[in-house]
Amino acid sequence: MKKNEAMSMKAKDTVKRNRHYRCLEYDHDQTGDICLISCGIERCDPGVSFGPEVRDCYHLHAVLSGTGTLRAGDKVFHPHVGQLFLLKDNEMVHYTADKKDPWRYCWVTYNGSDAKRITEEIGFTDGVYCLDSKIDTYRFYELVAKMHEKPQMNYINDLRRRGILLEYLSLAMEATLTETAEHKHEYSTEVYMQRAQTLIDQNYATIRVSDVVEYIGFTRSYFTSVFTKIVGLSPQEYIIKCRLEHSAQMLTHTNLSIQEIASRVGYEDQLTFSKIFKRHYGISPTKYRKQQDVEG
Repeated sequence: MKKNEAMSMKAKDTVKRNRHYRCLEYDHDQTGDICLISCGIERCDPGVSFGPEVRDCYHLHAVLSGTGTLRAGDKVFHPHVGQLFLLKDNEMVHYTADKKDPWRYCWVTYNGSDAKRITEEIGFTDGVYCLDSKIDTYRFYELVAKMHEKPQMNYINDLRRRGILLEYLSLAMEATLTETAEHKHEYSTEVYMQRAQTLIDQNYATIRVSDVVEYIGFTRSYFTSVFTKIVGLSPQEYIIKCRLEHSAQMLTHTNLSIQEIASRVGYEDQLTFSKIFKRHYGISPTKYRKQQDVEG
């Protein structure tokens, strides 16, 4: 990428920047689902103004201290410490630092085929340019600072910064999440239950119901109710079923001791394992093995 291309979006207000301005800027013509265009940190001088002008891409700011005035979408906002504000792609914007308490903020600039959807998921829908953050905005600063630790333009650092950009956007989504949205489920209940079963199938020896609940994101009571209805077993019963089925396979196809098999399927106490196994299959693990040897 040529140097003049990297500097192409330098705003007309560059001369207004001060020694507290730090910015990394990259090609605006990148393609992909989500692309980092720039990231920076700035402590504005009192009353300094940017615009009015049309900015390309999306510029998501986290206010670290102070306040200012944002004019966008024919509305006026006063973003302050503890809030996020957005300059939207291809929209006229004008923003000014307060004369007495000028803001300090960090930001990321991004675009891509998923940029609009992600921006709206954060909460910046039509007419929305400023949102409260439930998360300390210095966490956004820390992410931008991490991007600046490796400024070199190479593929390794490009991937690193892209990962941090996704973390920044996911943090913004978490920071602006409403109570209603927290309980919104993105997929059908069947999909969630399939994923729960897969998680248990892959981790049956160590997993607990609480682990599955945390992974799925439902309340425990709701998850248990839906899982039982769809699968036909409670989550705990399904975990036990997986453990016993795998133990039966090991009894049939290996020479491992009963104690070793019990341990491998999640039971440190062999007696407990034997009791649960007998309750399920009607015979002890030892008799089950002998029966399989005879039948084999």
